[in-house]
Amino acid sequence: MNIIGELEVNVIESLLVVQKHDCSIRELEKELRDVPKRKKDEQQRLKEHKEALAKAEEGLKAKLAETKKFEIESDSRKEKISKLKTQQLEVKTNKEYSTIQSEIKTIQDSISKLEDEQLLVMEEVEKARAEVQQKQNALSEEEKAVLQDVGFLAQRLSAIGQELAKIKEIRTAEAKGVDSKWLAQYDRIFSRKDKGLVQIEEGVCGGCHMALPPAVIHRAKRMDNNMVICDFCGRLLY
Repeated sequence: MNIIGELEVNVIESLLVVQKHDCSIRELEKELRDVPKRKKDEQQRLKEHKEALAKAEEGLKAKLAETKKFEIESDSRKEKISKLKTQQLEVKTNKEYSTIQSEIKTIQDSISKLEDEQLLVMEEVEKARAEVQQKQNALSEEEKAVLQDVGFLAQRLSAIGQELAKIKEIRTAEAKGVDSKWLAQYDRIFSRKDKGLVQIEEGVCGGCHMALPPAVIHRAKRMDNNMVICDFCGRLLY
């Protein structure tokens, strides 16, 4: 009985070592799968900054176009005043002169109002310029950060490949020392669960945390070379 118990303990210990390697392999493979997504996330961050800059530039462009309209309209009204003044020199009566003068005054007032509005828009132009500059600076910083992060991911990708190859080699060597019946059962369970072999802790399955019947706990402690499986989650127990 002692020999069988010792053999059983050795199987459990060997399986625990194999499981440790399997968990490491699973983590590394998950990280490996995540790398393309992380790269995509980096590019998405860059895209969002570029879109923010483009939006700010469009806003500045719109404000500049608005100021240009003011300039064109102001020049048009000034030209009209010039024509009216020329016309004023040709009038015959004071009434005609006064009428034209009144029209000139109205246009001058409208130009003054137009220039006030233009000043407000010019303030908005300066704000828009500042926003464009801020977005350009943010994009520049983001480009540096993304370049650094993508470089890190490329290095990590290479490192993961090396780590995986090394751990898989060690795992294969360790697995050769495990009874084939136990290993096959463990492999089937581990492929579906986070762990294939778990410890009984205070009468509870270490995997699903369900309370185990006394008979199951007794069988697991007997060390008679028979596998004991949790009825709730299907994991191997020890």
